Amino acid sequence: MATSKSISYRALRIRQTDSGGWLVLFAAPSTEIIEWAGIPQKKEIGGGNNDRQETTGFQREEDKKRINDLIDFYSNESNVIQNPLLCATRHTEQGIVEFQPDSLDESIPFAETGKLVISSETLEELSLLELLRRVKSDLEKRVPRLKHETPSDKLVSDLKRRASDTFQGYLDIEEEDSDSDSEMSDDSPTGVIFTDESHIYDFWEEVAARVQVLQELSTSFDRDEFLGYSKDAMLSFLRPIVVVDGQHRLRGAVRSAKFRVSQPPYSNKLTDLVLSGEDPDTAQRKIENEVARRLPISLLMTDDPAEHVFQFVVVNQKATPIGKALLGTIVSTSLSNEELERVSERLEKSGIQLENSRAVAYFTRNPHSPFYKKVERGLTSENSDLLKWSVLLSLVKIFQELKGGRLYGEKIDWADKWKRKFILLSNNKNGGDSDSLCGIVDDWERKGFKDPFAYWSHFEGPWREVFNSFWCCVRDKLADSSDESANNYWGLPTTSNIFNKVSLTILSADFFQYLCERNQPIDSVNDVPQIVNDWLTDVNSSYFSRAWNLKRGIQKDTPAVQEKWAKLWSDYRKDPLQLPKVSSYNP
Repeated sequence: MATSKSISYRALRIRQTDSGGWLVLFAAPSTEIIEWAGIPQKKEIGGGNNDRQETTGFQREEDKKRINDLIDFYSNESNVIQNPLLCATRHTEQGIVEFQPDSLDESIPFAETGKLVISSETLEELSLLELLRRVKSDLEKRVPRLKHETPSDKLVSDLKRRASDTFQGYLDIEEEDSDSDSEMSDDSPTGVIFTDESHIYDFWEEVAARVQVLQELSTSFDRDEFLGYSKDAMLSFLRPIVVVDGQHRLRGAVRSAKFRVSQPPYSNKLTDLVLSGEDPDTAQRKIENEVARRLPISLLMTDDPAEHVFQFVVVNQKATPIGKALLGTIVSTSLSNEELERVSERLEKSGIQLENSRAVAYFTRNPHSPFYKKVERGLTSENSDLLKWSVLLSLVKIFQELKGGRLYGEKIDWADKWKRKFILLSNNKNGGDSDSLCGIVDDWERKGFKDPFAYWSHFEGPWREVFNSFWCCVRDKLADSSDESANNYWGLPTTSNIFNKVSLTILSADFFQYLCERNQPIDSVNDVPQIVNDWLTDVNSSYFSRAWNLKRGIQKDTPAVQEKWAKLWSDYRKDPLQLPKVSSYNP
């Protein structure tokens, strides 16, 4: 069991509005803050590229250059950063945070002085196994049904094999089933069906599986890291306070303090304390706290993870914007569905494209999606040659919103025209063919939607399966999924003729043009493969596989190239007698 400690700070508590939560303003040495405040980062941890899992954190991974610049800045004691760290309380069994007012003076109802008391366990004393157990327990509180799940046998076996070289003889490793690698295990909480909430399931399963393996190792394991999961990483998810904004300022101040203690006269003072009989670790902390910068803090007194993410998004979108890919990943994969629902309207009103971001995240994380692990998420560990988040977002909008399905150089939005013909109920009631409404949206009323388009475009609406099926068919018919050197490789957008913004957009728009010209509804997602087959009748599967030999310096995403490629594809698809000359792809 870990010991407990309590620390207090003089503070001012204010409320901005009658219905808003309390903000507590105070200051603390950076080296103390890091002991009770966690920084849950959005990053991948684990084994190789195929075994890595995203955490449920929402902070960016630290920028070492930015931290070093701050250390230099802090070296001058006259330099001051006015921006406070933005923090929030966290509901955890590992600590309690409470504000104790000096008095209840009702003459100033929106502000009062007092004392902030932070009581927490010294989690550093716990083993990695115990920390993992606590992270697992906290995740189960956020998504209660996880309590009744167990990690998949396949994942546990895989972890044991990865650990077998180091802990040979301590683990009971079952013989590998020859079929186990080809299919997802049915006993995994995410193995049967992929959902948009599975990011929490995935992280929980990785943690739970490591708990199971470490329990088997028992006393033979006493390390601070196991298969990519470290004590430091787990501590970030257990501290009683979470850093919402300002992690670089905090880390820079901490490292600046440690550096100062390593130099005279503080190093001499540290030596004297140790020689006088003081415990070295205690002496080190005492001197560090003495020299550390006292950073201002604005603490939001709310334990809701949804509010934490909302505050992070607002700060980083409105003040210091972060990349759209990482922002979309954070918004979509840091909360459970229930948590996200609590702030969805506020996020949308803050200019965050929540539904679109969720959709993009769904296709980048779903193992059955043709875009799985082929789209940027903004994480530092990912491959640089990935499809841009914004490109997949634009493709999603064409299908989900039925908007933007134009061939380059033309004015007709074929997706919108198809929507007006087959999805909008009002069009069918005003002189249109009453039977032309797509069968795939027939049960919109029974599903509780206000109209067929609201059902179609809902995050889990029919468009999602149509989108996935369409691109799977296109990939299988026109692309190569295995050979990265192929010109039509399904990946590597800088070199692929098909897996890039221009070609994918052309294919989307042309498909909707085909649907309109053939007066073709979609009655079931099962109809999509046949419709795609008809659309590509007589199209040579090698269309994208030839070397198009673009001249040096020509970029794909330019109007001249866009319009040239769109006309070449459209004309050829309508009359696929002969493939265009490769020289014609140059504008």
